[in-house]
Amino acid sequence: MKLKQSRWVGALVFVISVFVIYLFCMFKMQIIDGQYYKDQSAKRIYSTENITASRGNIYDRNGQLLVTNKTVYTVKISRLLLPASKQNEVIYDLCTLFKQKGEQYYDTLPITDTRPYALKTDETSQKQLTALAKKLELEEGFTANDLLNALVKKYKIDLSLSDTEKRTIAGVRYQMERSDFSTSNPFIFASDISISTVTTIEELGDDLPGVDIDTESKRVYTTPYLASHILGRVDKIYAEEYQELSQKGYKMNDYVGKDGIEKAMEDSLRGSDGSKVIERDSTGKVLSVTVAKEPVSGNSVVLTIDKDLQEVAQTSLEATVKSIAQSGMYKANREGADADAGAAVVIDVNSGEILASASYPNYDLTTYTESYTELATNEKLPLFNRAFNGTYAPGSTFKMATGIAGLEEGIISPHTHIVDLGIYTKYTDYKPRCWVYSDYGTTHGSIDVSAALEKSCNYFFYETADRMGINLLNDYCKKLGLGQKTGVELSESSGVLAGPEFRKSRDEEWYPGDTLQAAIGQSDNLFTPLQLANYVATIVNGGTRYRAHLVKSVNDSKTGVSVTESKSEIVQTLEMKEENYHAIMYGMKLAASSGTASNLFSNYKVGVGAKTGTASVPTGTANGVFVAFAPYDDPEIAICVVVEHGAHGNYVGAVAKAVFDEYFKDSTSTLTVPQESTLIN
Repeated sequence: MKLKQSRWVGALVFVISVFVIYLFCMFKMQIIDGQYYKDQSAKRIYSTENITASRGNIYDRNGQLLVTNKTVYTVKISRLLLPASKQNEVIYDLCTLFKQKGEQYYDTLPITDTRPYALKTDETSQKQLTALAKKLELEEGFTANDLLNALVKKYKIDLSLSDTEKRTIAGVRYQMERSDFSTSNPFIFASDISISTVTTIEELGDDLPGVDIDTESKRVYTTPYLASHILGRVDKIYAEEYQELSQKGYKMNDYVGKDGIEKAMEDSLRGSDGSKVIERDSTGKVLSVTVAKEPVSGNSVVLTIDKDLQEVAQTSLEATVKSIAQSGMYKANREGADADAGAAVVIDVNSGEILASASYPNYDLTTYTESYTELATNEKLPLFNRAFNGTYAPGSTFKMATGIAGLEEGIISPHTHIVDLGIYTKYTDYKPRCWVYSDYGTTHGSIDVSAALEKSCNYFFYETADRMGINLLNDYCKKLGLGQKTGVELSESSGVLAGPEFRKSRDEEWYPGDTLQAAIGQSDNLFTPLQLANYVATIVNGGTRYRAHLVKSVNDSKTGVSVTESKSEIVQTLEMKEENYHAIMYGMKLAASSGTASNLFSNYKVGVGAKTGTASVPTGTANGVFVAFAPYDDPEIAICVVVEHGAHGNYVGAVAKAVFDEYFKDSTSTLTVPQESTLIN
């Protein structure tokens, strides 16, 4: 009995002791240390964040909007509020939510995101893999699994997770590292998310510590597919770019122009960022946001492009390529069935302003990111700007250059007649033929330079170039801008001007027969469609070569007042004798009215000058090349069209006709694809 009482007393003493201790702790917390804990509960966390300025708009020459911005929701992760121990867990939960919602988030890890994992092969990914291999000390020949395992170790990802879960977390952690994620630099996890996803993230609240909703401007392209190669795109700064761009005030999460006008005019389009101070309580709840510095939008850029003309150029180019390919399918020799790409450039002959530039296949800037892998691996190279960087043998469109050189040097005159004998027999080891002799066993007879352009007589230009020599010919070609960059604001190829100079650079010989081939636009001659359009413009305006350009002006985004205005810049002048000029012009007029392009323009209401070209290529059907200008009496615009494997020059002239229809508003003309003609060169 005494033993039971003793136990009861002991238990009572223990309970009373615990209660006393509890009361003492409560007293200490509320009375002695009360003020301290009150201060802690009211503690504020302040952070300063960037307010990204909106980029300037891009307009066509008539003020039609091509590129603008819209405000979108973004999800960002703040390191200040994300415990390091929960980082991988939060990332995985966020990724899972986004997959459930069908939303996209940033992940540029250069391995595929589905099993079996493989290393990505596009150029950008290959650069990333090289940097990763060095940083992670991976041995040569490493696999996607080797890379993933190394990242799992680096980011301390739970080994018990599935491979899919590991890949998900590693992808975002890699993206965060590339974005320089830190306490002063939040990570943008995703952009342009739906209001439904925003609501869900806000409802989850404390379950996703460090995850916030914000807004930013996103680029909007008003017409899908329009002038994609010209406008270009913006994207987040790559880690490889940051060192250089940081010196210009860029932050890691900033967007920057990657190509096209977006890149060329970055300094004008980019605005001046602002800043804001965010006040949070100890749980991370936002209490207030104060704008410390207002952002200033970038300036607007007005292009020389005519939106309506651009649409016509693109539509007609695609239609013509497809029509040639379809028609070729039914031919015995399948000529043209392999037509699959091309380009067209329209230029103002009196200023060098580019009015339209089409490259086919094309791509949609609005879906570039999600379609990148498909675009980058497409064998038809839709990302390649054929108009400015594609180089093609000009074929017979080169013959105006040979004619001008011969006329100006006095080798021939407008009245000189050369007898076409069908086969050029001066050299024993090389005896080229006029196309009409090869195809029909006949000749053009006695012919002058204008008629030679009309009928595209090879023999006439063989003889002219042989009398003159390649060096004199090339002196004039350079003045006309062939084999030289046009000066356009975007990336462009200089092409190749055939001659001893080029051959010497390759340790090869130049032979007399090469001069004959060069004279008709073959040999090593390779020019861009832009170059060829500007070459025609230079001829028809009387010899003034302008720098080709795409930017008309830069305007203040608020007032619309011009900040800078582009002026026509003369690069070189070729002073042609009036009779020589008229002989070449008349030859191009004849080509359009009764010669190789007559099936398109013989009854056209606006006077047109043109020249067709058919250029042999190493494999497949020959390329079709077409150049033209209008009006004949007072030239305003010139155009060059090239269709790869387009068979003949006059097959591709439908693009020029469609462009002229739009430019001159000829309501009676409609888009047509030329029928075969006996005059095919």
